[in-house]
Amino acid sequence: MDITIIKDIIARTDRYNFHSHSEFCDGRAPIASIAASAFKEGFEVWGVSPHSPVCIDSPCNMLRVDIPHYFDTMGRLKEEYDGRMQLMTGLEIDFLGKDYGPHIDYFLEMPLDHRIGSVHFVPNQDGIPLDCDGSAERFVRYLHDGYRDDLRYVVEKYFEQVLTMLELGGFEILGHFDKIAGNASAVDPSIEEQGWYAALVSDVIRLTRDMGVVVEINTKAFKRQSRFYPAERWWPGLLATGIPIAVNSDCHHPDLTASGRSEALTAIARTLR
Repeated sequence: MDITIIKDIIARTDRYNFHSHSEFCDGRAPIASIAASAFKEGFEVWGVSPHSPVCIDSPCNMLRVDIPHYFDTMGRLKEEYDGRMQLMTGLEIDFLGKDYGPHIDYFLEMPLDHRIGSVHFVPNQDGIPLDCDGSAERFVRYLHDGYRDDLRYVVEKYFEQVLTMLELGGFEILGHFDKIAGNASAVDPSIEEQGWYAALVSDVIRLTRDMGVVVEINTKAFKRQSRFYPAERWWPGLLATGIPIAVNSDCHHPDLTASGRSEALTAIARTLR
């Protein structure tokens, strides 16, 4: 997709969402149910974005064999909502390294309306990718068993992945770029206050500006954790650059299509004042 279309949507209305999940990955309902809820909530544009197929075992990601069914399902739903709500066929594409991410031909050749580039997997010191999303309890176990209890290594490697993904491109929207902070702060609550961490976030903001992509403010965790990704503390620097911002719910359930949205929009307006 031409990124200007996404920017035009953001400029035209705040009743959009580009990031949602369904039964094609780790979502909790069929796409039709998610779309029906979005329409009821008054959305004008609704983007569907299953977790992309990956080249490693992952129960959260869709399978390659399901891609044709996904496109067929979206085609039918687009016809159903034609003239009432614009549906967009997307993927949240996992970046695993220079050999697998939004930049490879497999994803670039798909007839997608939009692509979200995200990092969930962080390679450990032996090069084995581990999913650092999910529960804090699992992260603590991975930290001990997989990362030799080196929290700073995990965080720095996470942001290294984000920066490399930005350099390689292939996507229009950068997904929850500081998501690692959720689990990392469960281990060290002060981590986001440390200078080296702030420097990593600044590097991401600077490169995002240079690459011209849209940054997502992800509201999924607001209801449960009262926080956004990226965290509000980074918004003044982010918004000062003029980087386009997309507020996305990252919903996995029909009841959460608009979860945290009004709070995020209010917080953005407050930051801009």
